[in-house]
Amino acid sequence: MTPGQVLIIVAVLVTALVSSAVVGPLLRWLPQRLEPDEPVYHELARPDFVLACVLCSAVAAALSWTTLPPALQPLWSVLSVAGVLLAAVDAATTWLPLRLVQVTWVAMAVATLTGATLGGGWGLLLRAAGGAAVAGGLYLVVWLVSRGGFGFGDVRFAPLLGAAAAAHSWGLLAGALLAGSLLGAVHGLLRLLRRRPGGFPYAPAMLGGTYLAALVQWVAR
Repeated sequence: MTPGQVLIIVAVLVTALVSSAVVGPLLRWLPQRLEPDEPVYHELARPDFVLACVLCSAVAAALSWTTLPPALQPLWSVLSVAGVLLAAVDAATTWLPLRLVQVTWVAMAVATLTGATLGGGWGLLLRAAGGAAVAGGLYLVVWLVSRGGFGFGDVRFAPLLGAAAAAHSWGLLAGALLAGSLLGAVHGLLRLLRRRPGGFPYAPAMLGGTYLAALVQWVAR
């Protein structure tokens, strides 16, 4: 086993441990029912939900550590834990709790500064900031055009993905946006075929598309 493989295994285990430690407390910390139809988040803190988040976090960490350079791992680790939790909450409730998104924004900002000090430099900082603005702006335009038919929580979620993807390259940002849109379209089409119209969680497709883009870029290089 090579040192690189050992590092990946350690990173996956650490990510899984962090996820298992924070998912339940974060769900119980979230305010309940700020709006009449908002879900009660602490009810999600069940063993099966926590386990699903931990497994998805481990897979996400394995993908990022395999496909991306070390300087980017702080940003992608935020996605592997908090991003996965947000996508899982959205999948279960079709809601993206604002307070958790805001905490993840702060974590992503700190991770970006950390990545810059680990060798990414000013280029990483500028790309991450630009990627967050581009992704958030694009989803804001979609939300405005759809006149609220598209969830505003996804607009808040998009800058996290944009920052992580663009920190690597603008090409990865474009691929992440495209892959996320394609996965979301496939999900929507399947719902129509099953005669289940109406809104559906989009954050899982957005997050999955970001990791899919990283994997495709790594395989193609």
